[in-house]
Amino acid sequence: MEQSRYGFKDWKIGRQQVPKVVAQLHNYITQSRTRVKGNKKTSTAEFLPLLSRAKEALTASGAKSLKANLNGVVVELNTNSGHQAEFWSNNWWKADDSATPDAKIYSAMGVEDVEPSAYYCAELHSSLFLNTEYYGQCKSWALGMSAAILERKSNTLSIHGATALYKGRGVVIIAPTGTGKTTQSFRIFTKEGGKICGDDWAYVAIPNQIPRNPESPLVARQPERALYMRSESQKEQEWLREVFDRSLCENVTMRKEECEYPMGKDLCSVTKHRCVFNDGKGWCYYSFGNSRVLVKREDILGPEKVADEVPVNLVVLLRRDDHSPAEVKLTSEEAIGVLQKGEYMVLPGAGPKEKWGTTSYEPWYNPYLLELNDVMQANFFRMMFESWRVPCIILNTGVAGIEEAHERIVAALEAPA
Repeated sequence: MEQSRYGFKDWKIGRQQVPKVVAQLHNYITQSRTRVKGNKKTSTAEFLPLLSRAKEALTASGAKSLKANLNGVVVELNTNSGHQAEFWSNNWWKADDSATPDAKIYSAMGVEDVEPSAYYCAELHSSLFLNTEYYGQCKSWALGMSAAILERKSNTLSIHGATALYKGRGVVIIAPTGTGKTTQSFRIFTKEGGKICGDDWAYVAIPNQIPRNPESPLVARQPERALYMRSESQKEQEWLREVFDRSLCENVTMRKEECEYPMGKDLCSVTKHRCVFNDGKGWCYYSFGNSRVLVKREDILGPEKVADEVPVNLVVLLRRDDHSPAEVKLTSEEAIGVLQKGEYMVLPGAGPKEKWGTTSYEPWYNPYLLELNDVMQANFFRMMFESWRVPCIILNTGVAGIEEAHERIVAALEAPA
């Protein structure tokens, strides 16, 4: 390893063949560049006529059928969107072609006289996307469908959170979108002794028989092969630009005139540095708050810096405001109360623009749960905090800042068990 200009030790396998110049970005602009209106409680009677229209469009345009394995749950995508098919294939572990799907997603473009919309029918274990190619909503509903099945059949808790490993100890970072899960997991990832597991989702299986004094920790498993990241992460971590340049991108801004932030002559209003377009670059990763990039984990710093599962030794909740303490150690019931309420401030790129800066609520900080069961969620977390004695802290990145929050996480991981 060699010390790099990015402030951490370079892992040669992950960076040895980085191209110096990328002539063309692998970027796709979707018609709907964010989540579309959805009905997560669609009845069978409402769903089937819509599905029939979708199937007509899929049949007429040569749709693809792709099966993914999400922690043992087989989810099948039927789509006529090449963009969604490409992202889906690179995002998940592939299921056997002969496997019977546990859940299905139909995503059809070209359905006439229908606004971009999404529907979920619990009775049919099926989701339907009409005239929208935005991958983020398709991905999150796939996770939500698998979560419902695993909760019922396998006593498994699904967490909207990032997971990382540091010197053999694992942390689960839970927070609403845009609060810093990816940033904090990457800080651990790039440290010597650190590994990345995932930046968005984890499955934690709870044994049917709870041991009185568990000798082994719970395990958080990663369902995704790749990280579907907000590309604005590159704003805080300049070195990620080279990684993103060779990855699959969605809705990255390719022209300065399309920047959604106020523009100066030469300086970026976000970073206060020279505008990347004025600097001769052909695209900007933080000009649009909802642009995304699908990054293979092993392509960042090498396969030895990747873990598919981590022990659950610490749970960290993140919030961002200007008045709460920098750190609070939570009791089991306090943590469950914070999680269940899910209060947060809507940040740019994390919802409709008219709601930016307002307070909203996201139960369990998990917008992906299509079949929300508060009792099951509370019981799962209670067993984690009480039976397995997993400590939980809440950090305020609005007061502590990114680096101080990172240091607090590392200190908690290094503290005696």
